[in-house]
Amino acid sequence: MPDMGGNISRQRQINEILSKINGIAEPGDLLFRITHSPGRLTMDHIDKKPQGKNFRERIMRLWKPWAGLDRDDSDAWHVGIYLMGKKRKHHSRMNIWAVHSVFFKGVNVQHLTPRSFSNQDKDVISRVEILGCKGINEEQRGKIVRFSNSKIGSEFDSARMRHAILTYALGIPNVFHDQKKFSCQQFVIAAYAVAGIHFPHPCKAFPIFNIGRHLGHPLGHPKDRVDPRYPYLLDHHIYRDPRFVLKACVYQDPDTIGIILQTENLKKYSWNESLREKYIKMKYLDP
Repeated sequence: MPDMGGNISRQRQINEILSKINGIAEPGDLLFRITHSPGRLTMDHIDKKPQGKNFRERIMRLWKPWAGLDRDDSDAWHVGIYLMGKKRKHHSRMNIWAVHSVFFKGVNVQHLTPRSFSNQDKDVISRVEILGCKGINEEQRGKIVRFSNSKIGSEFDSARMRHAILTYALGIPNVFHDQKKFSCQQFVIAAYAVAGIHFPHPCKAFPIFNIGRHLGHPLGHPKDRVDPRYPYLLDHHIYRDPRFVLKACVYQDPDTIGIILQTENLKKYSWNESLREKYIKMKYLDP
């Protein structure tokens, strides 16, 4: 028989965690879901695939340093915007509502579930991290939330990477981008731009033959900020921005399988100290 008591206890624990998140996160904060899969896109993993089926992975591995990533970084990223925490009428569970853009569904509202920070594979670490922007005020938060709600139903930009590669390789603006479509990070960049919060150019990572590396910005972009009409930034650029401070993280303990909420002694890239050294302390390939 299934352990009903265990299921109830787990649901109670998760509800308590979600209730605490509601007291920590504020409307407009960012929710990052980060999944670390050891060995993904490493050469050992790629070489095990049949010849001819690993071409895309090899190209991705070559391209990653242009985007400011270590070649052996195997993290998968997804970012959304926190809206609110709310209990449904006659319902005991706290629902954490966020808006994000996802493949097939486009921009939509979704609530966090245990699957957001857990995984069946013990070697795969999934976590949700809440980040707030320093100095943001209530008016700016309101603009971000209103923009987010106004874009619900917009299509997902499935061509984001194909167009962004032109920027990373040559410094050409992503002029093919359909401004009515959004990937997850494009959605966040556009929402924050409405509130007057812009992101710098990470051009130091560009290859030596990229004109953007020498100009300090891709063609068609302002010198001091990314133009949200031609997005090329990725989730990790937003995460690594020092203005965004880690407020809490939720993850599954690989040994006990329990869900843990951490609010103290927080640091970015805590799941991989080697990457933290490269990305945060050593400012790996970023200005």
